[in-house]
Amino acid sequence: MSVDLSKFQSAFFEESAEHIATMEEGLLQLEQQPGDLDLLNRIFRAAHSIKGNAGMFGFTAVGEFTHKMENILDALRNDRRQADKPLIDLLLEATDGVKGLLEAAQTNAAPDETIVGPLRERLQACVTGEASGARSEARGTGQDNPPAGLSPGASRPSSCPAPSLRRYAIHWAPTPAVFARGIHPSQILRELRDLGALTSTADIEHLPTIEALAADTNPPSFTVTLETAHARQEVEAVFLFVQDDSELTITEVEAKAEVEKNPDRRLSPLPSTSASTSENRPPKPLGEILIEEGVISPDALHQALSQQKRLGEILVEQNAATPQEITQALEKQQRAAPAKKAEASSIRVDTDKIDKLINLVGELVITQSMLSDLGARFAMDKLPVLQERITQLERNTREIQERVMAVRMMPIGNAFSRFPRLVRDLASKNGKQIHLVLSGEETELDKTVIESIGDPLTHLVRNSADHGLEPPADRLAAGKPEQGTITMNAFHEGGNICITVGDDGRGLNRDKILAKAVKNGLIGEHDKLGDDQIWQLIFRPGFSTAEAITDVSGRGVGMDVVKRNIEGLGGKIMIKTAAGQGTTFTLKLPLTLAIIEGLTVRVGPEIYIVPLVSIVESLKPAPGAVKTVVGRGETLNFRGRYVPVVRLYRAFSVQPEYTDPSKGILVILETEGEQVAVMVDELMGQQQVVIKSLERNFRKVDGVAGATILGDGTVGFILDVRGLIELARHGTAVAA
Repeated sequence: MSVDLSKFQSAFFEESAEHIATMEEGLLQLEQQPGDLDLLNRIFRAAHSIKGNAGMFGFTAVGEFTHKMENILDALRNDRRQADKPLIDLLLEATDGVKGLLEAAQTNAAPDETIVGPLRERLQACVTGEASGARSEARGTGQDNPPAGLSPGASRPSSCPAPSLRRYAIHWAPTPAVFARGIHPSQILRELRDLGALTSTADIEHLPTIEALAADTNPPSFTVTLETAHARQEVEAVFLFVQDDSELTITEVEAKAEVEKNPDRRLSPLPSTSASTSENRPPKPLGEILIEEGVISPDALHQALSQQKRLGEILVEQNAATPQEITQALEKQQRAAPAKKAEASSIRVDTDKIDKLINLVGELVITQSMLSDLGARFAMDKLPVLQERITQLERNTREIQERVMAVRMMPIGNAFSRFPRLVRDLASKNGKQIHLVLSGEETELDKTVIESIGDPLTHLVRNSADHGLEPPADRLAAGKPEQGTITMNAFHEGGNICITVGDDGRGLNRDKILAKAVKNGLIGEHDKLGDDQIWQLIFRPGFSTAEAITDVSGRGVGMDVVKRNIEGLGGKIMIKTAAGQGTTFTLKLPLTLAIIEGLTVRVGPEIYIVPLVSIVESLKPAPGAVKTVVGRGETLNFRGRYVPVVRLYRAFSVQPEYTDPSKGILVILETEGEQVAVMVDELMGQQQVVIKSLERNFRKVDGVAGATILGDGTVGFILDVRGLIELARHGTAVAA
């Protein structure tokens, strides 16, 4: 029996991303609550889970790096260190390092040692400093200065006892189910060995392969003795992923006052085992290939691996191998590497949602059965029954649609979770004190929309931190608290979701924005603009009022991206600001990108759908209200503003019912602060439509955003408001 772990790798990377988020969130909270043991344990469990799972899949670099983080977290849990800002900074950077190692493992790429290498050294130095401090105290010498990485308050007096050694007798009897999941006993035993000195009464140096263990109906059990300074819960955590399929007893048999170091009693190195078939096995390490080819000796490999450089570079420097031999070995390794699979996207779904969906499908099957039976013996006197069944079918279909859409819904807290770390880094970089307040994290939004709003929200938060909030001295001078506040909130409003990003900073400077817009030629010096129009100027490409360019902002390449991305999602962005009080950006987005609310309109025999979010008003113009302006085509004076008119029948070459605007209907549409009047023959009504990509199935058509299948089976086109404005601007679809 062979066990293919490749199908579990995507789940591993998803779970690891969740553990990374847990660690990052926990470390930020730990900075505010340094004595919270429950919080420390949660962070430790997340790091331990990544390490254990990485070992199962053979990602040794991830496991070893995370193990160094565990050592520091363990020192925090045992009060040997203090969770001060420098240490939290290091652990947050290390979390980024784990993230980079995971990304490299996912793409079969080499990790960036220019980043990971120095981090690994700093973690090791931190651990070594703590250990040397403990040894010094154990000898009773005392210390005037704390070891490297310790804050002054974290050093202990020389009278503090050294960590006591505990001895545990462990009996572990795994079932075949453990091996069927790809977990080899050597992985568990290695983790125990990492905690201390391990001895065994059984021969564990020559274990069978995982295939043999999984096929064995009477698998071996293991009895070991572990001497460790670590707490019992850490020993139990080693068996976290196998305890449900195992018989496990852990008994403390002895405790000693000091840590013994007896290499003879430690477990000898365990044999390497494979958890997959040869065709799914990851490529061999470069060093193993070079030994097999007879290029280098095992001693040369061991010496090279002890250095913090790439293996190939070291071997060439030592004249142990030529560049050509290294290149050939790398090519052989690359050929053996499995082909990278297309990245699969997945989502975790509450079982309650699945249960409700299954119930609805059951009702749909019943309704279909009733309709089939009715069709087999239909007579005209059964028409009322048929209408009733069709109504029931319509109700079931709509409920299933709603439930299926609910399956894609995720809490927006998943998108908010990145911002506590971002705000902390921005505050440190700008020399500001910033408090982030999050609310509405439980509000649900389509997974695709959540993935798409990450960058716009990041730009808005960075803008608030850099431009919006004043430095502490300026805030005190203005009578404000030294610490500024950024708030993020999400809530439902009708069929949309609103997300606000606000700050209590200086607010937008009306005069400065106007002066910059005039200087850039965006408006005339004597143009009269309302406040809303002025605020919209900050979304113009390249527009920035920053006096200096920083690595956070100031180049004018952020806010235009925000507006373009939000409107690309079918949403809009609004600004509310007051001088000296702050600014709030409100994003209004559809709950899902797959279905939109639209107004169905008719032009001749053709049906079109206008996105409801873009509609301002519809009207029947008076005779002569639509006028032709030289160089601008047809325009309508709409509430004191001249709006271009687009005749849809000319844009799409359709034979209309009316050519006189006063007999037809004009629908006023708006996007990005610009308006256009679209001439149609009739308004049909409002309905939800499922969006289908026209470009993917046919080709791009100017003025059309997509298509949908209407109730009668015909195709209806969904209008692209921005595209229609461009058609009007370039003289298309206007009167000849």
